[in-house]
Amino acid sequence: MVVARNWLAGIATLLAAIICGCGDDSAPSGSAGSAATPPNASPIDSGQTSTPGAFPAASISGNSASSSVSDSLEVDRAQNQRETSTAPEKGSPRWLVLQMTQLRMKPFPETDDIEKQRESRRVRNQEIITLATEAIARTHEDKEQEAVFNVAVHRLMDATMELALQGDQESVDALFGHADSLYQRDPKSRAAAEAAWFVARFANTNARRFADQDIRWLQEFSRQTRTFADRFPGEQQRAVGLLSDAGASCDYHGLREEAILCFETLKQNYPDTPQAEQAIPALRRLNLIGKPLDLGGPTLDGGFISVADFKGSPVLVVFWSTQASPFIEQADSIIVAAAKYESQGLQVLGVNLDIDETAIDAFLEKSRMGWRTIFHTDADRRGWKHPIAVYYGVTDIPQIWLVDAAGKVVSTTIAARDLDATLARLLPAARPVTATTPR
Repeated sequence: MVVARNWLAGIATLLAAIICGCGDDSAPSGSAGSAATPPNASPIDSGQTSTPGAFPAASISGNSASSSVSDSLEVDRAQNQRETSTAPEKGSPRWLVLQMTQLRMKPFPETDDIEKQRESRRVRNQEIITLATEAIARTHEDKEQEAVFNVAVHRLMDATMELALQGDQESVDALFGHADSLYQRDPKSRAAAEAAWFVARFANTNARRFADQDIRWLQEFSRQTRTFADRFPGEQQRAVGLLSDAGASCDYHGLREEAILCFETLKQNYPDTPQAEQAIPALRRLNLIGKPLDLGGPTLDGGFISVADFKGSPVLVVFWSTQASPFIEQADSIIVAAAKYESQGLQVLGVNLDIDETAIDAFLEKSRMGWRTIFHTDADRRGWKHPIAVYYGVTDIPQIWLVDAAGKVVSTTIAARDLDATLARLLPAARPVTATTPR
């Protein structure tokens, strides 16, 4: 593998010199500083095992701090077909493109040996990189062969990303280096956008696989997504999908600031898209911190309740449903943690997102939950159509918010497993009092 890595490093250096028109071996200008090493990188192909990997030595810098992202889109497919529809002259750029296409279509040897499968993929990707590099070298200054150049860039980035996802550090650095070089060559070109798209996909894939182990992959995904949207505003379909996915992922994992940055970029750059409309409620919720919470609704017993009714006391707002298995699994721990602090003034207000009222009654009979709960009598305003859930973009259950005694939101991202510790930290005055014997 040392030989293969050295070979790949040489290819990357040569390509940077070709596209940028210089022979400097240093890191491309405009790159950000080095990033910390994450957990193992993983291959994108099924049946492969993880191998050690790392963040790129240089990332594309951005301008600010459920989608088809995981799909391998074919760029300039029609152009590619036209370029290879007639037999090209052997050794020509068109012939090189045809060789790459044939390599991609060639089946791998049948084997149950995982390492042999990995090796077959490595060899094929290295061959494609060699062909793509030669095609790029012979077409990067020829405007008439721009279509061939774009296809070659696509093949280069695709093969490099596959190697990077297998944990090869040289490939990770090459992936980011190619994107930076192509952006320097022509920031408005299709090739530059295509390369940046592969970098964002690489970050997205690792974020999906490793966010639970290392949250920095999500931060990298958010950064590359916003960079792509800022640099290539014309790539609306891709940018919207990336921003929506990155925002939702960061929101889910509690990266509030990153989620806000993604959703704000989505709203500002692509305001007329459905995804931008969906981002507005999420932003409304994410921006609640430090602000008064206006939340209320009808109760199960036919009354009305709001956070304002608990003025002067800290309040937990718990979104729950008997149909949400994560809530059912964590219900006992939430109930116990909340009850521990109720004697010290903590109040709990539930927001139920069930559709069937009888399911709630059955659950309450079995549980120790005595919270007052908002539940709509109007069947059309239940479940995910609940006005509060819609207004604040609540899309997962359980969701736990904390409001202080002054009525201002302290947090909207408390995990059930952390509830006890969070209450102890954020509400020191609410800590249970230990009885002592007077002297």
